[in-house]
Amino acid sequence: MDRQQIGVKLTIDALGLPFSVDQFKDRLILQKVVYLVQAAGAQLGYQFHWYLRGPYSPLLARDGFGIAAEIANGEDESKQWHLSPQSAKRIANVKRLIGKPEQEELPKRLELLASVHFLVDEGRVPPDPHAIDKRLRLFGKDYTPEQVKAALRELSRHGLIASS
Repeated sequence: MDRQQIGVKLTIDALGLPFSVDQFKDRLILQKVVYLVQAAGAQLGYQFHWYLRGPYSPLLARDGFGIAAEIANGEDESKQWHLSPQSAKRIANVKRLIGKPEQEELPKRLELLASVHFLVDEGRVPPDPHAIDKRLRLFGKDYTPEQVKAALRELSRHGLIASS
């Protein structure tokens, strides 16, 4: 593993999530938690753009498969490393943001949080629940206006976007 991959593995471990890329939902979780951790200020070095399910990084996808292959071969260099206190604090903030949804709800919750953040942070919509809901519907998302409003409120409460 290179340093960037080690950072990803340490991040997933710190969030208390299993590392897997076996199923689509696992890859979606990986993409969205790394996006949110970076939004919280941890420097993992991935660039994201909008894709079908919100923010997506092709490099992170490649690294995810690389990390999984090394783990499958019994190699996990991340065990020799630790997060900086500052990164650990930022990741802990994201862990609180995510909360403890039911496992089957986690991918959808993460997709909503990351998508709302991305759209606001990139200046594609103002931090207004109605504008965000309208944009998400253009992308075929079926979140309720109340879910969008709650996501915006949670992102603000955890300091990932400015209060509106």
